[in-house]
This record gives sequence, C-alpha cells and structure tokens, in this order.
Amino acid sequence: MIRPLIATLALLASGAAGAAVPIFAAKCPNGLTADSDAKGRIYVSGKLAKVINRPDGQVTAQSAGVYVDITPRGSQPPRVTSTGRDKTVVECEVVGFKAPDGPAAGAPPSGREPSAMRAGRGQFDATGPVGCSDRPGQPMRQCQMGVARDGGGTATVVVTRPDGRKRFIFFEKGQAVSADLSQADGNMNFRAAKSGSGMFLIDAGNERYEFPESVVFGG
Repeated sequence: MIRPLIATLALLASGAAGAAVPIFAAKCPNGLTADSDAKGRIYVSGKLAKVINRPDGQVTAQSAGVYVDITPRGSQPPRVTSTGRDKTVVECEVVGFKAPDGPAAGAPPSGREPSAMRAGRGQFDATGPVGCSDRPGQPMRQCQMGVARDGGGTATVVVTRPDGRKRFIFFEKGQAVSADLSQADGNMNFRAAKSGSGMFLIDAGNERYEFPESVVFGG
C-alpha cells in the first residue's frame, strides 16, 4: 500500500526552463498516493491528474478536488504535500525516488523502478485472490490483489477491498512493515506475523489479510 504515487517534468524559473523533477512515488496520511511516469504525467490514487507548473519550480497535481504539491530538492527526495477537499494539508511520505539522471533509490539490480512506484500504476508481477476482512468480527472472504516485487522479499501488495477501495501493504526483506493507513481509517495500528505454514497474517487498522509468502517471494 504504495499505489497502491510521479514523472520527469519541466520546471519553470523566471520564465526559463530548469532542471527535471525527480521521479518518485509517495503515500499520504489521508490515504492518497501520488506517482509519475517518464512522460511527465502525474497520477493521484491511480487517476491521471492535471499538472500545473509554477514559476517557483513547484509542481501541483490536481484531481477530483484534491491537490498534491511537489517541491523538488535536487538530489534529495522532494517534499510532497496533499491538500484535501476540506483544505486540510498533510505531509506525504516519499516511498520511491529517482534524482534527475540518477538511479532510483532502492531500485532492484535489474534497474526497474521500485515496487511502490510500479504498484501505484497498476504494474504488477502477479495477481490473484487473498483472504480479507474489512471490519472486526467479520469472517474472511476473498479479495483480489496485485503484487509488484523488487526481489529478496521486498514488495508492494495492493489489495482491492470489498468496497472497491485499495489497501497498499509494504514488505521489506520478507517482513510486512506498514500499510497506507491514515487518520480517515479511524485505526492506524499495524501488526503482522507469519504462521508456521508460511501464511502472512496482517492486521491493518480494522482490516485483516491472509496470504501465502509466495505472494511476496514468487514461485
């Protein structure tokens, strides 16, 4: 849950073209994700956004009444904030980053983009059913998932919940480390374990997920 975020954009400064915005993927506390592609398109929660280039070099992506502001910082990850329909501004976490003309941070040896970036665009290595429950006390049912893998147990799993919304779950070195929970979920607790049979057992807020380790590792 990092889509579960990005592009090479032309910057304008004093009317002249500047450096390119780094390629990145971000997830926000309000549940939004933002990502771009190499053609300068930015996606907010998987939907193509309107891009506004500002004279000071900041880039704003607008989609369905929500704004994501991207402030480039050279070789460092950009600052990303999101402004919701209620005008609340939140700081977003950059989960994938590529400096202009540089390698992507955390990119696998193959040179592919990090899994969070690919998952945010729906570019999966595998898809299939997983066990899910979207509220306490509810029996497990099947939900559809897609997974983008970096290898070595690092991956991003995107589960489509029964209500149609998506949950991003992030893995590092074979461990489930976080999900794209936000204040809007009402419960931001995250717990994960693995059964003796190799099943990941994940509590993300009020939701539960179960799936075999082969989802993350492949095979």
